[in-house]
Amino acid sequence: MKRALLILLLSVFAGISPLSADARPPNVLIFLMDDMGYGDVRTLNPEGSGFATPNLDALVKSGVTFANAHSSASVCAPTRYALLTGNHVYRGRNPGGTWGHFEGSQILAGQHTIADTLRGIGYRTAFFGKSHLGSIFPKPDGSLATNFDEADLSQPFKDGPRDHGFDYSLTLPAGIQSEPYAFFQGDRLTRWNEVGKKWETFETDAAARPHFSKTKKGPKGSSYAMDNWSTETVGPLLMRDALGFIDRHVAEEGKGKPFFLHYCSQAGHSPYGPPVAFNVEGPMNTDDISAEGAVPIAGQTINKRTDMILEGDVSIGLFVEKLRSLGILEDTLILFTSDNGAAVGPGSSWSKPLYHDVKDKSPYGGDRFEVSEDDSALVHKNAQGVASDGSPLRGEKGFVYEGGHRIPFIVRWDKGIPAGHRIDDQLIGLHDVHATVAAITGAPIASGQANDSYDFSKVWMSPAKDHSLVRETLYIQSNRPWEQNNRKIYKTWGVYHAAKKEGTFDVWKAIVEANSKREDGMAKADAVELFHLFEDPSEGSPIDEPSRLSKMEKDFRKASQQTSTAP
Repeated sequence: MKRALLILLLSVFAGISPLSADARPPNVLIFLMDDMGYGDVRTLNPEGSGFATPNLDALVKSGVTFANAHSSASVCAPTRYALLTGNHVYRGRNPGGTWGHFEGSQILAGQHTIADTLRGIGYRTAFFGKSHLGSIFPKPDGSLATNFDEADLSQPFKDGPRDHGFDYSLTLPAGIQSEPYAFFQGDRLTRWNEVGKKWETFETDAAARPHFSKTKKGPKGSSYAMDNWSTETVGPLLMRDALGFIDRHVAEEGKGKPFFLHYCSQAGHSPYGPPVAFNVEGPMNTDDISAEGAVPIAGQTINKRTDMILEGDVSIGLFVEKLRSLGILEDTLILFTSDNGAAVGPGSSWSKPLYHDVKDKSPYGGDRFEVSEDDSALVHKNAQGVASDGSPLRGEKGFVYEGGHRIPFIVRWDKGIPAGHRIDDQLIGLHDVHATVAAITGAPIASGQANDSYDFSKVWMSPAKDHSLVRETLYIQSNRPWEQNNRKIYKTWGVYHAAKKEGTFDVWKAIVEANSKREDGMAKADAVELFHLFEDPSEGSPIDEPSRLSKMEKDFRKASQQTSTAP
């Protein structure tokens, strides 16, 4: 009783609308796809989609979709940090994200994740999939290793999910794109035993070495990999374990104790690896499409990238079916989203290549097309997304323009979120998830945490109402220089100012350069381009309004200086 009263009081003082006394807080499932564009969901791009996404279409119909949702950065590592912590990307270890495995976590000491927040009110928490948040591996004597040759492979690595609020985890520290090509269970190196259908860790470093060693993997030369590693088996293995976690949780705790499950798909870019047969009952059998439970994936859509999107669609469908079969679907809040915009597709082309990106070295612009190599009639158009008027968004993954970070953002909770609504008049970022989930579950956020996260719970739960703007400003980072500037030490930011005027949702966007290599980089940020997205959603015609541009630049400088230090 005392604990419940404390949570209630803290919620009231924090401006949270707590659950009623007899209400059960929902389970929370956050499904983070890798490199999926807004236009990769058929129902969000009906004129351009070249393949079916039936489970995601059903999720849209069953919940609320945001048309102006943005990843916190236009690449994955910084976004993953921002989603979990509710902080802007520059609050972490590195402004552009922490990608390596021997330099510590992007999440700094003292910073809380959503898992920390929810575990504080009794949730069981679990992490599955690609983390890309950095780590530290110990040597046998406990000192810090600088590579896998030095590391003690029997010890758990530090600064992983278990050190940041997660009770259970099965992770790939870098997904399928770079070493280590292996799974880690509870942050310990683990190997799938196909005969016993279980994960096995190693008691000694010597026991691990015959299985985890250097092997040839792609253009970067030799890399560490597990001996039974196969890119095609990663998705089925992850899903098998995640579904098993839900089964175990209900069997051990019943339906009364809530869980938080954070699922991160392996990749939506090269080296790809869609299995011919996706089968959670036989995860290593990725070739036998006739096996019971097998779902065809590879070769079913336009190319390997879109096959990976299909795998994600199948996966969210399996989650929904599992929750339904256990009688807890209506008690589970599901968020499906992506870590950034659509990746470059195999053989993709542009209809009006007017612009030139200094990093990708290739011109782009207009409609983006992905055409099947086997059947030229199969075309996927505008994976990066289209605006409400049908015009294509500019750019793709990595870009500061809309296609780089406009993402699908779909929330469903049968007991708390009405079905079939689309929100067109709000700006939301992935760093807003922390505060929103905390508000819905009644979890208090500790002082100095989730500093840049806004509470959208009222919009999620009452989408038909005419809400005032939750956000009037939004700042999204790109990891590359402005297209007219070759100073590669610069990053660019999309700076948004939004307003509601006479029933219209009016949005202005400035492109701002900031030198992230310098401590005073944000203070010396330079605004270089201005777009009126209400009139020009494709960002084709920069506006010459120096006073507005200057104000947006100053607002960004002020905000970033106020919040650039970690708690």
